[in-house]
Amino acid sequence: MNQRRTRTIPRQPKRETDIFSRPDFDLPELPTNLTDLDDGVLMELFAQYTSWQNFAAVEQANAEVTEARAEANQRYIEANAMVKGWGAKDKVTVAKAELAQDPEVEKARQGVLEAYARRKLTQVVYANCERSVFVISRELSRRIGNVGYERRSMRWNP
Repeated sequence: MNQRRTRTIPRQPKRETDIFSRPDFDLPELPTNLTDLDDGVLMELFAQYTSWQNFAAVEQANAEVTEARAEANQRYIEANAMVKGWGAKDKVTVAKAELAQDPEVEKARQGVLEAYARRKLTQVVYANCERSVFVISRELSRRIGNVGYERRSMRWNP
């Protein structure tokens, strides 16, 4: 008797509040020979990429929030530094030049750049996962589309 063995990928979160936590496996390589993979392996690959895509989406949202906070912090520090150093006879250009040399302002600017870089890198991971999920999904759809044709053709062959 031919029994089908199914494989499942555990979907249990690490904590109750950590629904889309980092998967317990590395991001897999997308094989170039998708048509040679059996259905079980292809579905496992699809599930792995979907897990990584879910994780990357949450990370991207966190990175966007972190970047917005860093930008707000930078504006606040720049405004404070400008007010502290403002004299009655100062001009805006002089105040801005002094502001650019303030170590606290520079640190805030670096924080914005780091948050920006993290967001951009997270977007790349998400986009790569999205493209991989699409390719695998396309192969699965192709296989599903062939099922009716293969079944009809097998009726006529003994």
